[in-house]
Amino acid sequence: MHCSIRPVIDRGRQYAFPAVWAAVLATGVGLSEPLPAFDAAPYLSFAPIGKVPVTLPDEAMLVALDAEPQALNFLPPPVNVPDDTFHYSTLDLSMGHGRFAAPGNALRRQVQLRAVSPRTADELAGFFRDVSFTLLTDIRQGEAVPAIKVDRVPADLGNKDGFERKQLFITAILPVVLEVNQRVLADREQLLALRDKLAADPLSMGPIERIWLDDLADRYDTTPDRIDELVRRVDIVPPSMAIAQGGVESGWGTSFAARTGNALFGQIQVVGRHSVDVPWKPGNGMPQPFSSVGEATDAYIANLNTHPAYAGFRAARAAARERSEQLEGYRLIGTLLSYSERGLQYVQFVRQIMRENDLHDFDAAKLSGF
Repeated sequence: MHCSIRPVIDRGRQYAFPAVWAAVLATGVGLSEPLPAFDAAPYLSFAPIGKVPVTLPDEAMLVALDAEPQALNFLPPPVNVPDDTFHYSTLDLSMGHGRFAAPGNALRRQVQLRAVSPRTADELAGFFRDVSFTLLTDIRQGEAVPAIKVDRVPADLGNKDGFERKQLFITAILPVVLEVNQRVLADREQLLALRDKLAADPLSMGPIERIWLDDLADRYDTTPDRIDELVRRVDIVPPSMAIAQGGVESGWGTSFAARTGNALFGQIQVVGRHSVDVPWKPGNGMPQPFSSVGEATDAYIANLNTHPAYAGFRAARAAARERSEQLEGYRLIGTLLSYSERGLQYVQFVRQIMRENDLHDFDAAKLSGF
């Protein structure tokens, strides 16, 4: 039996290897055939989101400016100008860079900040010491800003002397502003890439890109067909400007509204319900509270990027971009005459704060790892 089977096996070996390769080749050809095209557009539809009408105040309450202000308020827009500040929900502000945020290269640039909730000013200073973030001089000279985010303003910050209070406030606010700015820049990069793509081929936008663009336009209170206007809105606020306005509006974090409701930038809430529990109600000149310093900063930058009263700010910023200039807070604050009913006096006062504290040094600051 052994002798009769052996020749058959030997002959089979001659054909086994070519047969295996023939099977692999057939499989590869089958897999290489493209799948049928599928157009998702007919299955997607979007309904416009309605906006809740609001009643605007006739006039705002404003305290006198001094060297250590407690609080300043926004100048209410004219009655016939819609105030978009109150159209933003806390969910929109905190989750605004969600499902279709940015291409891979932009996502890798996102720095995750370590959140801290100091109960006292000394505890806040201790957090900064732990990450060697105690000398703003190093940041001014180009050192990266540690990725640490303060969630709340310590209630006893006012017990510190003027210099230490300012240093703690600046140190706390700077990383938060940089974090919001980096998320805005990620959206801006994708928006510019999409604009260039559509300029080359107006019909090249896919369904996913359209979803992302619609969402972005909604968040910035414009329409997706106005891409040039959207480019003007999706941009950063210079850190020097944010820090100076936050310091002026909150008395360097010592005002009652700042300590109890993280109201740092003078935003007011006339109607509706507060998103957090605070001992005051919405009304004329009443500050808008926030759940965290980050949420307040998000709302402040969104306000400057969307409100009709600050179109001049956005135009000046866009012009600086066209000239390939660094965005300077000292120059751009001059466009915010409508931010306070003090007008030019307010602008001059904020610029004085910028000069006295050399805040322009922080306009080029970057987060550690960014």
